[in-house]
Amino acid sequence: MDWSDVGGMVAKAAPLVGSMLGGPAGGAVGGLVAKALGSEATPEATVEALKADPEALERVRKLEMENERDLTRMHLEAETARLGQVNKTMRAEAASNDGYVRRWRPTFGYAVALAWVVQAFGIIGACLYAAIASPTEAGPIINAVGSMVSALGMQWAVALSVLGVNVAKRSQDKQVAAGQQPGGGLLGAITKRLGG
Repeated sequence: MDWSDVGGMVAKAAPLVGSMLGGPAGGAVGGLVAKALGSEATPEATVEALKADPEALERVRKLEMENERDLTRMHLEAETARLGQVNKTMRAEAASNDGYVRRWRPTFGYAVALAWVVQAFGIIGACLYAAIASPTEAGPIINAVGSMVSALGMQWAVALSVLGVNVAKRSQDKQVAAGQQPGGGLLGAITKRLGG
């Protein structure tokens, strides 16, 4: 058990506290919640205190209201630290001399294309085989394949979204490397038109 479990229990009554318990400041906020409940500063003891006292959630909500400014500051500091770490990682990746680090986007693109081709041939092949080998069973087999394709829709939505972001980001990287301001093309035109 960890502080995010406690966060899930208190999120409806105190959404800021609940979200912070699941993040980098979880231990510090967990200590405040435990103190407000009069329990030991562990997730287990805090959960027991929440279960044992019907007024516990009200005390956590009151804690959030009374300390909203400090909690918001803690949340912003933790998020700033997290984003700083993400940016540090991205800078290290961009500066890397390792060929694979520089080529992970094209590798992902080729993997998506290969998976698309294999899946398409598999689906088409299954339908053709069903129609030729057992025409009387072709209908149910083709319907089953159709259901499978529908189920794969979310997988492909995620993969193609990631691929789209990779392509857009690579285009921006090339523009920056060429000394240009990124944001050209259709996306840049739309952003400019909307006043962004």
